[in-house]
Amino acid sequence: MKRLLPLFILIVTLVAFSSCRKDQTFARKGVTLGLSADTIFLDTVFTQVGSSTRTLRVNNPTDEDIYIDRIFLAKGPNSYYRLNVNGTPTKDISDVELLANDSITILIEVTADVGMANELLYTDSIVLQTMGRTQDVDLVTLTKDAHFYYPTGSFNNGAIPYSVIDCNATWGPDKPHVIYGYAVVDSLCTLTILPGTEIHFHSGSGLWVYKGGSLQIDPNNTGQIETNPVIIQGDRLEPFYENVAGQWGGALGGIFIQNGSTNNLIQNAIIKNSTIALLVDSTASTTPNLVVRNTQVLNSSRVGIYGGFANIQAENVVVGNSGVYGLYALGGRYSFTHCTFANYSIGGRSTPTIGLFNYYENNIGQRFTRDVLAANFRNTIVYGSRRVEFGLGYEPSGNLEFNFNTCFLRLAENPFDGSFDREDPTRFTNCELDENPRFVNYQNFNYKLDSISPALNVANPTFAQQVPTDILKVDRTSTPDVGAYER
Repeated sequence: MKRLLPLFILIVTLVAFSSCRKDQTFARKGVTLGLSADTIFLDTVFTQVGSSTRTLRVNNPTDEDIYIDRIFLAKGPNSYYRLNVNGTPTKDISDVELLANDSITILIEVTADVGMANELLYTDSIVLQTMGRTQDVDLVTLTKDAHFYYPTGSFNNGAIPYSVIDCNATWGPDKPHVIYGYAVVDSLCTLTILPGTEIHFHSGSGLWVYKGGSLQIDPNNTGQIETNPVIIQGDRLEPFYENVAGQWGGALGGIFIQNGSTNNLIQNAIIKNSTIALLVDSTASTTPNLVVRNTQVLNSSRVGIYGGFANIQAENVVVGNSGVYGLYALGGRYSFTHCTFANYSIGGRSTPTIGLFNYYENNIGQRFTRDVLAANFRNTIVYGSRRVEFGLGYEPSGNLEFNFNTCFLRLAENPFDGSFDREDPTRFTNCELDENPRFVNYQNFNYKLDSISPALNVANPTFAQQVPTDILKVDRTSTPDVGAYER
């Protein structure tokens, strides 16, 4: 009994203690809650397209567990805002428990109404009530009405959803154009895009110029890259996505110029944040199947301009930052005059910014030649973060013709495979092969030349006369500079 007495006392003590413990209770009292913000600004959204998520933290500053009697949207169930209170989707919720000196999280999203006018400010507020004490947090977002293009069919077993654009359509700057899937320019039809037009592609989407079709961006050359360009980018408008590569472009790339399409022209445009911005298919013609002028191709996750035995003529084109190649040419004909290739893409790029290839291999390693019949670069800058920014994929049984004339080309050494000799004057004529052209601010995609750039006033005047104004339409006929910009 003496040995059992301490155990008996312990049991009695525990029972007495547990009987005295009070159940956890939540008080109802007027409390000034701590709020992480008094106004939540959600990003500009297109009508019918959801925003990104914003967060509001609500803190209990007291030493008591309390109820928040009610959390709701002031505009009620018809509000276009949506809440999630500690994991519960709602627009109106009661008796929310909040522990002492603890906090809860409210997630906020918005979908704009399709009937709203263009660029309408839409507001609401989150109301929080505790025993007669009311607090609120304003919600503000800007909405844009838009022209929407949704898939009506699919190709390749559903891998490529698409819709066919009205034949001979003209897209203007009245509203943005938002594309889901591929918007197809049909055979014998032309899509004309006017200066100032904004085009936004959803993830995995693009523009497909079908054989016999034609794309004409600013055909009258009335736009200007700094004032009213055609802007082609993804459909996420949040500042976070401003310079995120790879937001749009599916199995056919971003803008796909198919074999057999004709008279394609892109002028005064900014094409940014794609996977492959321009994918130009083969042509047997000796005339270009794509002409690009006064255009920026920026921040592609894979390739800026991809030519598959294409015929591309480019003047005053800037290709800035590409995850793999700025220009990938698999056979074909190419002419780049007064262009700027600048590749400082992060992420461990192991390829030069320009790659010319005259062969490809199938899945069992067989090689097939695709001749590069001409690749001429005139008064052009090719520079970036790698020591060698030009390379070849060369098959001796095929042709690979190229020439750089009066170019600034980062080519610090010959390639290890010996596919060309940087000292060959027939390939590299009057070029600076490892001279920094000194851009104003390449980190912010500003590829203008600074005041002490060695590329100033040294361009070949004969080529400059062929392209007498720069990308900003500044005259360059007197003492021209190398690259797309005349200082």
